[in-house]
Amino acid sequence: MKKALLLYNPKAGNRRIQGSLDFIANKVQQLGYQLTVFRSYAPGSIEQFIVDEVTQDDTDLIMISGGDGTVNGCINGMIRKKIDLPLLIFPLGTANDFANTANIPSNVTDALSLLETGEPRFVDIGRVNEKYFINVCNMGIFSGVSHNTDLTLKKNLGKLAYYVKGIEELQNYESMDLEIEYVVDEQPRLLQGHYVLVLIFNGQGAGGFNRIAKDASIEDGYFDLIAIKDVARYEIPRLFVQVLQGEHVSNPNVDYLKCSKLTINCLNDSNQFVTDVDGEMGPKFPLNVSVVPYRIKVFLPKTSTLQGRISLKSQDDFFKLITQFQNKNQL
Repeated sequence: MKKALLLYNPKAGNRRIQGSLDFIANKVQQLGYQLTVFRSYAPGSIEQFIVDEVTQDDTDLIMISGGDGTVNGCINGMIRKKIDLPLLIFPLGTANDFANTANIPSNVTDALSLLETGEPRFVDIGRVNEKYFINVCNMGIFSGVSHNTDLTLKKNLGKLAYYVKGIEELQNYESMDLEIEYVVDEQPRLLQGHYVLVLIFNGQGAGGFNRIAKDASIEDGYFDLIAIKDVARYEIPRLFVQVLQGEHVSNPNVDYLKCSKLTINCLNDSNQFVTDVDGEMGPKFPLNVSVVPYRIKVFLPKTSTLQGRISLKSQDDFFKLITQFQNKNQL
């Protein structure tokens, strides 16, 4: 009998998984799998469980339930343990940006059906220093939002909790003095300047905004880098609206490029700036970032073009908050 492992974050997405566990177990057993279940109990516990308990030889399928951070822990554990098994994702977190890029259904029934109707496909991931990410690595303003947002607020407001926290950060932030070295067509290039936010995308979105890097692909071997320059404070809200709508490509205050490898050095006090990988705390500067092409095999819809879904409600919620912030501060 084939063996399947279900790893889940019980707190993700207002505990959405809890009403579906029996359904998943029943369906997986009908498909001929013997199921083992592991419940996350602390940050990092899924990654450590994989490292300590899972082997390539005693498992045929890994299923992971949660948001981008939960998936991040899973892939880091798999890579550390040198496990190359197909991964089925139940995107049940507060934000599920990688799943949106990959067109993975947010409904448990539809996601589970990918075992029969979908196909396992290799996708790119990113590496930053010694940590891996599946969707995005970012630094600067908003980068601490996902790990600084109160759990009760997330439970009550969902993604809106992130937006409320993000608006708070607009009132007090510092710019980063960065050197960004990258390679295009084997030629070294350099960006240098003061930036308020840098995003390195494998996927297309972050924080529920799914078209920020609308030309990004998880199958092309490249990152899409978006670096927002430090501008007058009254310009910041309007600039962020452009970025979140994917309309920033020609904006002179935004550096946008594709690359597969880069190094980022922070020339001012780097300890005051947070880095983030898939919604989890990232490493300290300097950052060495590279694409690891076709590294993880994920069950995807056969017809998927990996162009992502647009969450209009998420965008509307945030833009309303931006407008309120501008009016309050007379920007």
